[in-house]
Amino acid sequence: MGLPKKEKKEIRKLKILILDQGRQSLPFLKSFHQSGHKAICICNTRLSECYFSRYPSKRLIWPSYVTDRLAFERELINYISEHKIDVTISVGDISSEILSRNRETLLKHTHLTVPDYTTFIKASDKWTLMEYCMANSLPCPKTYKLDDEFFLGNHEFLKFPVIVKPTRGLGAVGVVRFDNMYELGKKYKWLKARYGELIIQEHIPQEGGMQYQAEAFSDKSGKVKVCMVIKKPRFFPVSGGTSTANVTIQHPEIENTTIRLLDGLGWMGAADVDFILDPRDNVAKILEINPRVTAGIKIGFAAGIDYADLHLKLALGEQIPEINTYKLGTYCRNFFLEVLWFLYSDSRMKRNTQPSFFKFFGRDVYDQVISLDDPLAGLGFFLNMIRKYSSISHLKSKFHK
Repeated sequence: MGLPKKEKKEIRKLKILILDQGRQSLPFLKSFHQSGHKAICICNTRLSECYFSRYPSKRLIWPSYVTDRLAFERELINYISEHKIDVTISVGDISSEILSRNRETLLKHTHLTVPDYTTFIKASDKWTLMEYCMANSLPCPKTYKLDDEFFLGNHEFLKFPVIVKPTRGLGAVGVVRFDNMYELGKKYKWLKARYGELIIQEHIPQEGGMQYQAEAFSDKSGKVKVCMVIKKPRFFPVSGGTSTANVTIQHPEIENTTIRLLDGLGWMGAADVDFILDPRDNVAKILEINPRVTAGIKIGFAAGIDYADLHLKLALGEQIPEINTYKLGTYCRNFFLEVLWFLYSDSRMKRNTQPSFFKFFGRDVYDQVISLDDPLAGLGFFLNMIRKYSSISHLKSKFHK
């Protein structure tokens, strides 16, 4: 039985701008469409999953924030100042930084879900984050700043192999393993010139070192309200990169560490915290924070958490509900990236991976982009993959060449 008409609350229909064309935008677009909101999606190419999706109410082609960030920022500020946009949402690293950096200007015209820029940098800069973790006894790899002075110091603490990575970067781009000081010194200048500031970390053995991520969401006061833990059994490239398959699990240790970290930082909105299990002491250690939802956030929607609705509530100043339960064992994969994993993995990887690569169907099995209700989105993703991987420079960056 429904409520009497006079007691029914009219749901406000919003005009929402989504700044990203990738697969993480798809469940947001679907949720907004089903709620009756008008969602405008920004793309830099027509060959993308969101441009092919049936759920955006409008698609705009803007300059890419990857190749022409200044042009994108100008387009964004002009568009929001000239059009009534209720909420502006970012689900990518670069777009989130753009919103955070321009937060005060944009808040005059639209509602946002990103933290202030000082907090944003503290979390997204890997050196600043590792400094914070080490100072607050949060589990993480031993980390040092890699600069010219580093090579003048005492390296007795340093045990090879080590991992070198940019302080700011996307995915595994620029992440390199070194097995001796000679190779490190030989390539250091080149890495610094190409990627900027660097850090050096102890290497955590990959054998037995399962990776995880905590998909968290904090309210305006910086209190974590949602923390969903995901196991990541497969990656492409297979040595470590973008996860191709994810499974929801329960892991109190990771949940508690995530809450301590984000509450301490005063984070606001979505954060994807990456962990690796150190087989030497069986402790899950923080690797980095991605200041946005994970690329495979569809798993959260499938597990029963509507992250799109959480973003709207935060943007509009509504109370964020505390969500302590979600569907465990939800298995969400990216078929196209999974095929690449299968082609490049060895027989031992294929034999030992769980869940099995060949588990394509089941009640709790989902694909990040392929679905019957939005069939053309998968085609858009496939075409975008062809476009990206036909680029030699993209291939080299993906495989650390």
